[in-house]
Amino acid sequence: MFNIKYNAENGGLESLIIKGDEYEMNWVESQTATFGVPYIKLQVAFNRFMGFEIDSVNINNDICNAVYSNPCVRIEVKRENSEKYREEYTITNTSPNELFFPMGDLGIDMPFNDNYEDAETCLTKRCNTHLWCGENSSYIMALRMGASVLNTGLMVTKGSIGGYTQITPPYAKNDRGDFRLDFSPFSLLPGESYTFSHEMFVFADKADFYSKIREYENFIYVDPDEYTVFLDKYIDIKCYYKGKIKDFKISANGVDANAAPFKDGIRCVYKCDTLGEIRFDIEINGLKTHALIFVSPSLDKLLEKRIEFIVDKQQYHKEGSALDGAYLLYDNETDSVYFNNMVSDHNASRERLGMGIVIAKYLQHFENEKFYNSLMEYKSFVFREFCDTQTGEVFDTIGKDATQVRLYNAPWVCVFCCELYNLTKEKEYLEIMFRVMKHYYENGGDKFYPNGITIYEPIELLRKAEMETQAQALFEYAVKHCENMMEYGVFYPKHEVDYEQTIVTPAVTFMLSLYRLTGEEKYLENAKLHLENLERFDSLAPDYHLYQTPIRHWDDYWFGKEQTFGDTFPHYWSVLSGWAYYLMPDKTMKYKLMAEENIKNCLCLFTPCGRASCAYLYPHRIGEKKGKLYDSYANDQDFALYFAMKIFY
Repeated sequence: MFNIKYNAENGGLESLIIKGDEYEMNWVESQTATFGVPYIKLQVAFNRFMGFEIDSVNINNDICNAVYSNPCVRIEVKRENSEKYREEYTITNTSPNELFFPMGDLGIDMPFNDNYEDAETCLTKRCNTHLWCGENSSYIMALRMGASVLNTGLMVTKGSIGGYTQITPPYAKNDRGDFRLDFSPFSLLPGESYTFSHEMFVFADKADFYSKIREYENFIYVDPDEYTVFLDKYIDIKCYYKGKIKDFKISANGVDANAAPFKDGIRCVYKCDTLGEIRFDIEINGLKTHALIFVSPSLDKLLEKRIEFIVDKQQYHKEGSALDGAYLLYDNETDSVYFNNMVSDHNASRERLGMGIVIAKYLQHFENEKFYNSLMEYKSFVFREFCDTQTGEVFDTIGKDATQVRLYNAPWVCVFCCELYNLTKEKEYLEIMFRVMKHYYENGGDKFYPNGITIYEPIELLRKAEMETQAQALFEYAVKHCENMMEYGVFYPKHEVDYEQTIVTPAVTFMLSLYRLTGEEKYLENAKLHLENLERFDSLAPDYHLYQTPIRHWDDYWFGKEQTFGDTFPHYWSVLSGWAYYLMPDKTMKYKLMAEENIKNCLCLFTPCGRASCAYLYPHRIGEKKGKLYDSYANDQDFALYFAMKIFY
């Protein structure tokens, strides 16, 4: 299946290329790590740790044997390239002491070529790497970023993976793919050995990948019917297993969940009567894996508590201050609002508009005088400080400061004005909205890929309000915008990052907007081209953080208190994929179901009491920083609730 090259110095895998690949993509290319080289951090004294030395490397064509050791541990590695690529690691305790290995202290560097350059390079020579660290049923599904039937899978055949570390240097914002698989905790007696092995193979698409790994006798395929459920609803978890089942068990947060056998495996139907995360631990014939489910309050209750929190704790009141009436970033660690005009993503404009948009949308469904009065104060702040209602210019920060121009901002003001109109039916808001979009388009917007706006909505509102001249003008701007997108095709221009999910989503939503407005098939067909690329960002692993959640790598660095480059699963802009799916004409309901799962899985960013987090750092570790945590800043996440209302209300 593969052409390979070993590293003669460290015994790792330097290059892996699928035979017949016209682009000759190296799937394991990395600047900082070599695929298959073991990692150890064995503590030998306070603040002193022991690594590995390379004892020997023997390469014979498609076979490589390497030995790594220190005074306590010896690892023998056998690598072989035949019909599949295989590696086997034998880890032996050579010390006189019993050794314990907590997760993160022993693992294997497994970088994939998952980094971001220009779109053309990404779509042909880079991959979206989806990792599932599910103990004995762990895998990697590496999808080429662009449409292709040549993709690379990795299946763990022996051993247990409990998590992963991202070892990418923190300054490398466009390099995601330097991963280390971390072994689940285990111990070794003196002279005792532990074996870990895996196989790599070629697959055509996601369905083909899961079809192939379900053939492995050590694999448990876990298939919940939902990943985020509302309180007191039931969830049905099916676990498929190839082979005869001798013994089995499913527990929910450590309590037996009354699993029962069925035709192809085992299952449990479980009432989710406790808010928060439920970990389902699954065991069949001694093999272990798990699934993670999130239980949320009803959307009505979640929204009410969140908006109450914003109004009570995140709205700033100070006479004489430019920020009077603003909704500000909130630090959950110190229980205080925060503003920094020198850090744009911590100012009072930009993505913070999501709070006002959510409240305006909510009030269309539920009356609340307190929330309405707060929104009116916020509206005054917006139009006073960073939106010129006469010219339509939208500024990056308070004081109508034109120092920095950012084209993402104006479309969000457009959405805000649309929701104010929907709430009040006052045409003034549509007039401001049109001036905002006119200024946006006359200053480069027609070649930009904006987030969070669906262009058919303001056009339809203008038409319903009998503002035909403005509606026609905005429609013509939108047509030109889509023509420019069609000219770019799938070779998307760089924006604030080189290539990402939210550069692809506008291409889908704008094409589907024009299809809705005109019925012209060319827009639908063009949307499908982008949809192919968009779906490749999404994981299908049995974890509410991951399922139907697109890869995002930068968000905590820009918007969080941790300021860390690393996987954010989920991040609120994940919902833009769900919204794009929701807009797809879909007789089979495939895309509608994908949309619902995507958007519901972002609800974990909000607590039942109304607190919020801008991102969840998913890896076990990111460099030397701990992962598996919600960032302390409530910053830009409220757009997730806005899109939840759009599809569920």
